Amino acid sequence: MSETKLRYSKQRETIYEVLKDDCTHPSVDAIYTQVKKRIPDISLGTVYRNLNLLADNKRINRLDIGDGVIHFDARTDPHLHMVCDECGLIQDIVCHDSTLLELINKVNRHSEHEIHSADIIFHGTCSHCLKKKS
Repeated sequence: MSETKLRYSKQRETIYEVLKDDCTHPSVDAIYTQVKKRIPDISLGTVYRNLNLLADNKRINRLDIGDGVIHFDARTDPHLHMVCDECGLIQDIVCHDSTLLELINKVNRHSEHEIHSADIIFHGTCSHCLKKKS
């Protein structure tokens, strides 16, 4: 956690490590459940505060996929997300930076706005659910 000027705390480091090791884009409750296994006396409020602090300091990302729950992602590099309409799984979609930049440039050319970045969420059916269907 040396990239930010956050003061070190065991709780915050543990929360970050739990999130970093979980690629499912977990909710606060899911993160709390995992952190509680490592720090039994941690409170849900502490987890909320530290997740928000990490997100505000751009160490993690908040992800709102429209399900009424905020999810968190330790990956802060540019990437896209896909939500499976069948099982609800949230997956990372890796694309070249040039692809995203090209899309942003096209939007800028065709609008009166100046877009700097984009959070794109695709909806569809994941490969696992497609296999189950066939």
